[in-house]
Amino acid sequence: MLSKLLKYELKATGRIFLPLFLALLMFAGITRFIAPIGPEEWAAPATISMIIYIIILVGMFVMTFIMMIQRFKNNLLSDEGYLMHTLPVKPWKHIVSKLFVSMLWIVASGIVALISILIITLEKGRLTKIAVGFADLYHQAFEQLGASIYLLSFEIILGILVSLASVILIVYASIAMGHLFNQHKMLASFGAFIILSTLSQLLFTLISMTPGIAYFFNLHISSPNDFAAIQAVILAIAYGIIFTGILCSAYFAVTNFILCKRLNLE
Repeated sequence: MLSKLLKYELKATGRIFLPLFLALLMFAGITRFIAPIGPEEWAAPATISMIIYIIILVGMFVMTFIMMIQRFKNNLLSDEGYLMHTLPVKPWKHIVSKLFVSMLWIVASGIVALISILIITLEKGRLTKIAVGFADLYHQAFEQLGASIYLLSFEIILGILVSLASVILIVYASIAMGHLFNQHKMLASFGAFIILSTLSQLLFTLISMTPGIAYFFNLHISSPNDFAAIQAVILAIAYGIIFTGILCSAYFAVTNFILCKRLNLE
């Protein structure tokens, strides 16, 4: 059933994001085509195209954030919730489906934005130079870090994804907590977000003050070839991922508990 929820969520949100991505890439291409032409009669169209491109680019990220909130709130905590919660699906599956799809569109928005920027800025032959530059950077990093570079790269990617999930889940938990109130639900959700953020930061501060963890914050790498220091950095990132994962689990548990036991659709 989770796969069906994911398919439904992708279909519902794809109707908005795919045309938006297409429009962004189209105006990036138009801007790239018009800008180098040069004559003054093309200055106004090039400026207009660039302005539209920037508006779409900013709007894409704003829409991603709004859609993340709207899909969760409207589908599960508004009148639509009466229908959604009658489905033979446990609440945690609703949360997971919306989380995964939100993460997908956020990552896709970043990739499409990067591609559009490359379309506008890259000159002929520059892509090859960039590829060669990345290859050289990889070889230098491998010479200094050895096989640890693969583990470090994996941790960085995993850390970004876990952090992204944490941001989305704290929003879900805040909205769910806000809907425990019969009035001023959005204001209560904002207050819940502040409280959860403060508690998370306080917990992070307390953990970072423990002797074992504090060592990592005072760590100084004197040389890229300092194997012990590199391993310490890898371990520090792992601790950060674990801590963020614990926060994700807490936000998820709060949201799931409210949807299961304290659901308020009034």
